[in-house]
This record gives sequence, structure tokens and C-alpha cells, in this order.
Amino acid sequence: MNDSELYQYALFLLSRRDYGKAELFARMKRRMYEKNEGIIDEALIEAVLVRLSEQHFLDDDRVVSLLMQGYVRKGYGPLRIKQEMRQKGFIESLVDKHFEGIDVDWFEKAAEVRSKKFGDELPSDFKEKSRQIRYLQYRGFFGDMIFEIFKNE
Repeated sequence: MNDSELYQYALFLLSRRDYGKAELFARMKRRMYEKNEGIIDEALIEAVLVRLSEQHFLDDDRVVSLLMQGYVRKGYGPLRIKQEMRQKGFIESLVDKHFEGIDVDWFEKAAEVRSKKFGDELPSDFKEKSRQIRYLQYRGFFGDMIFEIFKNE
């Protein structure tokens, strides 16, 4: 697989959705492995990534911003968002920079997510309360936020 083929493949991927540098690197590496009978030229992949960055097709800053907005809209908490970003290969300092710039009341978001899923009334049953707490933990909210919601019974 040569430079041109790899570049075209990267453009094809980027035309469908935005990728972070690490995620695109992994996809290109896998494609090169399949096409080159197991031979991977990481220097060639890096060169293509640099070329894409120079042409502004690849921008981790933009991708983190868009993903973060989407995750907040979906009702994810800060812990889950950071985990998702780590899995996509974004550096922690970039993610933290975007967290500082985001204006979200996480306590309010947790209460909104809970009431959207379970209704406005807080449960009195221990089993149901535990179920709702586990759901909010899965969504990535901090324990103190969650327990504060249920304390107001």
C-alpha cells in the first residue's frame, strides 16, 4: 500500500465522520496490515496523518469539542465522558482543556437524566432507589451528586 492509496483511504474515512488522530492511526494501521500481507509502515502512516493535519482535515481539538457536546446532550456525566475520550485515544490535557470551557451544571444534569428515565417522583423502595443509583453511576455521574439527589426525599 503506497502513500496515495493510504491518503485516499484516510480521506474516505474522514468523509464519513470525524476521527481523532489516534483512532485514525489505528484504522489505517489495520488497513495496511490487511493490504500488505502483514507489513506495516508506521512512518508512512505518520506522514499521511501530518499531511491531513496540515490540510485541516484532521483536528483533535475540533473532534474533542464535538464529541463532548454530543456526550453532554446524550446525558453522560463527566466520568463517562472522560472514559470515552480516553478510549478514543485523546490526550488528557486536551480533554481537561475542553472540560474547563464547558458550561454544564452536572448536578442538574444528573437530576434531569434521572427524571427523564424514571419520572419526577423519587423512589421510596430501597430496591428501586438502588437501581436508579446504579443507572446514574453507569452514566458517569459522581457518587456525591447522585446521593444528593436522593437525599432530598
